[in-house]
Amino acid sequence: MAKAKAHRPAPPTLPEITYHYLGLFQQRARQADFDRAEQQFQASLGRVQSPEEIRAALALDTTRRLPVQLKSPAYERLLSLSGRTPRLLREYAQEMYDYGPEWKPYADKLWDEAKTLESA
Repeated sequence: MAKAKAHRPAPPTLPEITYHYLGLFQQRARQADFDRAEQQFQASLGRVQSPEEIRAALALDTTRRLPVQLKSPAYERLLSLSGRTPRLLREYAQEMYDYGPEWKPYADKLWDEAKTLESA
């Protein structure tokens, strides 16, 4: 009799991980919980093949609690999947501006790239 293969559950999707991460703010979570969720986010981001999955994850951040170390790689992956369009570059730049003055030079670079693409 043939041995049945063990069924492995699918890894969580990026929106599921994002939902979990944002939910940690509603409970008494430890830093280790946030760190683990960030690692899961980064690992999942590398598997994402659909821009819509990234968009769905970003849309969950209605309270703007995703840290820059998660949001910036998400936008970079979105750019790699969708292409570097002026609209997307400006959206990404605005997100970076919102993280404060230390992100302004990078946001300015994104904004300038969008302008260059529009004028080409």
